Amino acid sequence: MHLGQRSSRAGNSYQGFQWECGQSFAGFRCRHTKAITTGSFFDDVRMSWLTVWDLILHWFFQTPVIAASSQLKCGKDAAIDWYSFCREICYEIVSEMDICIGGVGLHVEIDETHLFKRKYNRGRILAAEHVWCFGGICRESKEAFLHIVPDRSGNTLWPIIKRRVHPGTIILTDSARVYNSLHQAERGGFQHYQVNHKRNFVLPSDSNVHTNTIERIWGLLKGMVKGPMNDAKLEMYLGEFIYRRHFFKSLSSMDKQTSGRFLKIFLEHVREIYPGLQNV
Repeated sequence: MHLGQRSSRAGNSYQGFQWECGQSFAGFRCRHTKAITTGSFFDDVRMSWLTVWDLILHWFFQTPVIAASSQLKCGKDAAIDWYSFCREICYEIVSEMDICIGGVGLHVEIDETHLFKRKYNRGRILAAEHVWCFGGICRESKEAFLHIVPDRSGNTLWPIIKRRVHPGTIILTDSARVYNSLHQAERGGFQHYQVNHKRNFVLPSDSNVHTNTIERIWGLLKGMVKGPMNDAKLEMYLGEFIYRRHFFKSLSSMDKQTSGRFLKIFLEHVREIYPGLQNV
């Protein structure tokens, strides 16, 4: 198909453009057309394009979704949907990244945190499921990883550490029993230091031994993940969180030029996930 131009916005055309089939059969030209947005991020949009673009910008600058809906005078459900669409882009891109942080001489803080508790009925009993997140952050590079975990056992956490942390890294943890095995050099070649939070938040003998950085990450994450949600939705939020840290860096303090560069990165990722139709 090729990009054609029409004098009106009738049918599949938008702003006078549409995809048209250029082939001929038995002397007759094919009249098949498709909307210019077919297969793109904006396929089947049923609201103002300006409103859609404004919603993307509000998501980009982390405007609360209800505030964005109110400012743009659009439905709350529509705003939630477009925020979710943007979040899915982040998740897809992060899912393709094989994140591994740290390295020889670099410091990685690892920890786990309780996000929320899901309640559900089991017969006449109201049961609860605790949702835990395990993660790490490299102090020097600011790179991070996050995983939802079913439990906090060594059998669960250790494979994640081996996958996400480079050998030779200086790992910093609290004094939870699960991290004791990190002292065994044969289990990854890590240097490992612990601080007992029941006594101190910073090791008195070495001020570099603390987990304050990952604790701040938990605070930021919980500001984004509010209330119980299913695993699929939660994974989307974690994907957005890691995406922003990896690609946007200091979004809150950037100037217009920097924000434009970060926005371009996101739009390039949108095109990567939703390439649309091409000239063929």
